[in-house]
Amino acid sequence: FLYLWFFGSNVKSPSSSEAAPFSYASAIHRITPSVVSIYIQSNELVPNPGVGISPQPPYVNKNYLGSGVIVSETGHIVTNRHVIDDARRVVVSLWTNEQFEAKFVGADEYTDLAVIKIDAKNLVPAQFTDSDMMNTGDVVLAVGNPYGLNQSASMGIVSGTGRQGLNISTVENLIQTDAAINQGNSGGALINSLGEVVGISTASYNQIGAEGINFAIPANTTTQVVQSVIKYGKVIRVSLGLVFLNPYDHKPKKGIMVSAVVPKSPAAKQGLKARDVITHINNTEINSAREYRQAALAFTLDEEVTLRGYNDQGEFTKKLIVELPPNN
Repeated sequence: FLYLWFFGSNVKSPSSSEAAPFSYASAIHRITPSVVSIYIQSNELVPNPGVGISPQPPYVNKNYLGSGVIVSETGHIVTNRHVIDDARRVVVSLWTNEQFEAKFVGADEYTDLAVIKIDAKNLVPAQFTDSDMMNTGDVVLAVGNPYGLNQSASMGIVSGTGRQGLNISTVENLIQTDAAINQGNSGGALINSLGEVVGISTASYNQIGAEGINFAIPANTTTQVVQSVIKYGKVIRVSLGLVFLNPYDHKPKKGIMVSAVVPKSPAAKQGLKARDVITHINNTEINSAREYRQAALAFTLDEEVTLRGYNDQGEFTKKLIVELPPNN
């Protein structure tokens, strides 16, 4: 009896099974059909390496690598604008190794996003999730075509959200991650552990000595830009008619001070004036011009937007109807 009690506590039943090793294979399996490799022949000429015996031209077109994410069954693919900028020819390779010539649909210089299109069937669009729900410490994986190694995956965590002032794009609200984003990863998918896209890989911090500092454009921003580009061929940015200048001029304790109001704009129609301070757009707190521009990305034509703020007369709430700016 004592023998069984002493040794029995460490004896495993023959019918018990070991726990399966933890894996992100299901997430990779889900996103794989939606991530493409992009090969770009640019207009830039470089010296010909001179491979071969027959006479060679002195210069040839330079080639680049990139990645993309399928966003529609009809062949639309989102990538980075800088990937296809100045492209002479764009070829897309699917996970099945099928290759297609891509056509340019439209791009947005403010967010460094672009949409291209291929004529292919049985495509699997990626599932995008709400990137506003991402938190520092969440596990993410970058999937793309680094150095031509298509369908490569690297793992890391979200190192930070809402990163700004990096001069990667005009409108910045970037996800920072330590998941490796190498040359050729740009335009690829940053996914969560469920295989949902939380961002589009865009850049690495390339300061000397810096490692593991990489950035992605949030899924919410990407979705807004892609929908507009597919519909209009460009991003239609609507307006309230508010102008903000140097954020450090007359900086209030909270909110952001209006520098000017465009005549006949929605803001002018509701009586907003220079030196009014805006503290909230709908329920979002605003403390910088950059935060205002980021919130404005979500505006849609004819949408009612609520502004809260204060001036010399006290606090105010204004309801504005979003309009197209002049000459848009």
